[in-house]
Amino acid sequence: MDLSPIRTKRLYEEIVEQIKKLLADGKLKPGDKLLAERELADRFQVSRASVREAIRTLEMLGIIDIRPGEGTFIRGTETDDIIRPLAMFLAVERNSTLDMFELRRIFETATASFAAQRATPEELDQIEATLESMKERLNVQDSEKGEEYDAAFHFAIAEATHNSLLTRLFKTVSGDFAKANSAARRQLYLDNVNNAQRIIDQHSDILAAIRSGSPKAASKAMLAHLKFAESELRKWIV
Repeated sequence: MDLSPIRTKRLYEEIVEQIKKLLADGKLKPGDKLLAERELADRFQVSRASVREAIRTLEMLGIIDIRPGEGTFIRGTETDDIIRPLAMFLAVERNSTLDMFELRRIFETATASFAAQRATPEELDQIEATLESMKERLNVQDSEKGEEYDAAFHFAIAEATHNSLLTRLFKTVSGDFAKANSAARRQLYLDNVNNAQRIIDQHSDILAAIRSGSPKAASKAMLAHLKFAESELRKWIV
């Protein structure tokens, strides 16, 4: 473990910063056990009181777990701690439909942008495969399956961001949105014979933009699709 002697007045803060840097650099990982207090004091060349203060700060920040009789460990990344309150809000807030529309515009234009920068050839093929499945189901007027593959298309884009938190957020937002508006989404396909083809064309545009590697084009294509879908869904929801 690469640690440096501390030579500033606010010793515990310097210890905290070094531990955070080791985490950022991947030299410390979730589940790793920190050295004992005495050993840390020796490595940092500070008093054990400074180490104890740093440990208390790291615990308050949620970076470490202190397990009596076992030691001090780096905490895992608990994305559920962030996502669970949002999921609960969406589940109980009856007037959140309009908020969800706005959230999707912000959130999914960002995922499309990141996917354009980061998607692997395999991930691009997966996005295209969900689009082909959606085309097949909508062509035979299977709106339920069409909706399912529509959601899978958007989820495949979220996965192509390579950002686990974005992916988890997508599951929460998209899942609750689908539950709240499922009937209206199916009506979107049935209400106008041209809507199904429009949606397929919009998804094709999104895929093409992501394949081009242009974040701006991908974000623009996604926004155009979401605005269209929102305008149609509002007829049945609002």
